[in-house]
Amino acid sequence: MPTPTPLRRVSVAGLAGALLLGLTTVPAYAEPTSDGRPVVVTADGDTAVIDAIDPSSRTAGMLALYTPDAGAETRTNAFGGEAVLRALGGGSYEVLSVCTVLDSCPKPGNNAIPADGAVLSASPPEAGGVDDRRFLRDQLRAGDRVELRNLLIRRASGTLDATDPTAASHPGGVDPATGQCFPGCRGAEQLIAYTPAAGRPTTGTNDYGFEVTVTDGRVTARGGGNSAIPAGGFVLSGHGSRGSWLEGNAPLGAKVTLDGATVTVEVDAESWLLGAERAADAARGTKDAALASCLAIDPKAVDAALAEADTLLTRARDLAATEPERAAELARDATRRAEVAGYRTRESREVEGRGLWVRPIETSPEQIRASIDRIAAAGFNTVFLETVWGGYTIYPSAVAENAGIPAQRPEMRGFDPLKVWIDEAHARGIELHAWTHTFFVGIESGGGPVLRAHPDWAAVEREDVGKTGPQPSRMEPGYFWVDPAIPAVRSHVLATYAEILRGYDVDGLHLDYIRYPVSLPYGADFSYSAYSRQAFTAAHGVDPYTLTPDSPQWPTWNAWRERQVTTFVDAVRTLQRDVAAEKKLSAAVFADPTDGLGKKFQNWGAWVDAGTLDFLTGMSFGTSAGSVGQDTAVMRERVGDVPLYTATYGPLRGSSPDLMLDQVQAVNDADSDGAALFAYNQLNARQQEALREGSFRNRSVVPHADHRAAALAGVTALRETLRRATACAPVARTAEVRARLVAAERLLRPGRPAAAVDAAARQLDKAATAAAGWGSAVQPDFARRTVRDLRMYARWADLA
Repeated sequence: MPTPTPLRRVSVAGLAGALLLGLTTVPAYAEPTSDGRPVVVTADGDTAVIDAIDPSSRTAGMLALYTPDAGAETRTNAFGGEAVLRALGGGSYEVLSVCTVLDSCPKPGNNAIPADGAVLSASPPEAGGVDDRRFLRDQLRAGDRVELRNLLIRRASGTLDATDPTAASHPGGVDPATGQCFPGCRGAEQLIAYTPAAGRPTTGTNDYGFEVTVTDGRVTARGGGNSAIPAGGFVLSGHGSRGSWLEGNAPLGAKVTLDGATVTVEVDAESWLLGAERAADAARGTKDAALASCLAIDPKAVDAALAEADTLLTRARDLAATEPERAAELARDATRRAEVAGYRTRESREVEGRGLWVRPIETSPEQIRASIDRIAAAGFNTVFLETVWGGYTIYPSAVAENAGIPAQRPEMRGFDPLKVWIDEAHARGIELHAWTHTFFVGIESGGGPVLRAHPDWAAVEREDVGKTGPQPSRMEPGYFWVDPAIPAVRSHVLATYAEILRGYDVDGLHLDYIRYPVSLPYGADFSYSAYSRQAFTAAHGVDPYTLTPDSPQWPTWNAWRERQVTTFVDAVRTLQRDVAAEKKLSAAVFADPTDGLGKKFQNWGAWVDAGTLDFLTGMSFGTSAGSVGQDTAVMRERVGDVPLYTATYGPLRGSSPDLMLDQVQAVNDADSDGAALFAYNQLNARQQEALREGSFRNRSVVPHADHRAAALAGVTALRETLRRATACAPVARTAEVRARLVAAERLLRPGRPAAAVDAAARQLDKAATAAAGWGSAVQPDFARRTVRDLRMYARWADLA
């Protein structure tokens, strides 16, 4: 059923930073609106509902509020409108500027967010929807005063699609292709309630949604999927925008009631108090667990944040009865400090990859320096900078110009962003790899600059054979591609890569979209360009356009397409070794190797076997820690010793900081050599804080840059850990491992011959075997981490 108006998304992920600045204090005289939703009130008394606060993306028809927690800029496109606000206190703001795409003005999007303010941002409406851009344009003027109300204590309601669904009772939860229920019988864009009456222990859902557990009328847990159904409560489970609604409106402690199909969520002062108490209790618990397993943390730093949280919480309790808004504000601040305490109990490894994808939207050296400062402060050591995207290069390219393609992205003309990014990253000890879109050339109408200049380079979908001009993919809507088989395409892309490797001090080349477009189902498969059809016909005596999946030569056609991608990767490797042997070649690949090969002809397993890549970033799209850990385990088994940095998507999804850190920990525990996050442009201030205080707080060495040096650094760190951790690992029990670490450290020192490094790898393998046999004499978590790290260091020594 359609989502009713009250289910418009409201996300409070960014409220904490605003509270610390006093941006969301509501004055005692400010009466809430009748339904309790967050609103902006103009000087004339007109109101508009705020649909989202610091959303991960501004969707159609949304009026969003961006606070400093969202970052330095809104990072919105130029098709909406924005009003920049400065906080005056007490929930009042001064309008500093207003600009919409409906007018002639310089910044309808991507405005800077004042450190002492916020930005109201409106997107184009859905068909027939209210256009909030007109509200900004017509109701706000520079110099006006406005109020923001109901940002803390609020109420929201929505409609369930089903309760305890089955295939018989809820056809909307059934997959029409199979006749069976989707996981949990929860369909797309649905909100479902699961109660004990269903007789099932868990919801049975997958992790592509969001769930809250309600016990005794209050939210007691939040997560991604397959939640346990409590005996004294229920679980609400939402997919898509309904999951986002749950995530934003039902924090820990919120009151939730069901009345037939109506869900009502109320956030009151007690909600914030309960949330703060649970956050503080959780931090104390993780501190105790960390100390019990001899994890390297600073307990004094943890206690300091907890003390701040306790002080704020005491003040909040004292005011709860008389000043609920102020109590809610203080409790929210207390939660923030308790969360920081929890971050400080996380493991932070001293040798691992910490990657971050960055789409450069900065148009001046000053903006670039500000961005790289934030990246460095968050603890990243590797940046994948989007250097070729949408058919343009960010730098002035002679190769592009000679091919009749614009030499540079229009908004970046006048300076060389790539050089500035490289210089600024290196000045902060961060590697910079040129992230490139290999065969995907953009979403601009007509195929963008590449296909406007060379329409004959287009990849052609089966159903588009005979149509005039480049056509976008059906399965990846709006995406235009070039054909990997066409010699001119291969020559142009290789020439671009040579230009980057020769002309810039990048640390490596990072291949993305190194594949065909999604080519299932039959009819939506690629590529049936004139060249590919002629080349395959010449080699195999049949036009591939005449084949079907039942044809005897269909596997031959699939293998031919796979070879176009694999041989191109081989060609890039040859180029890199010829012109920049010291630089690294990597690729972003799909986590499931069979899925990547079957749908996109991306055989990254063969690339690994051939030694074509120096490291991989495996893309894990799961929304839970468990799913990305499982993806990592699958990839690790296939890649062998090659360094693997699992890509997680917490920033893009707007995941809570804790979930983002849980995913980082999960991929590390599944034997990844580090984690890479997508992407900087969505990484909000609270997520940055979590990384800085938590998993990335210790400076870390990049493994792929120098395998021997990385292994040596890891061995040295582990030997020191064993020296300090006698409470968890008795000296007598760890003697063999410590002796082998001493030997490996000596063998890995600079200047030792290759045979010594091989001997070090053997020592580390034997040390891992010995540690795996420690048994109950050594604390289990400590033993697990030790074995994990010894195996990782042994892999690197094998590669050295």
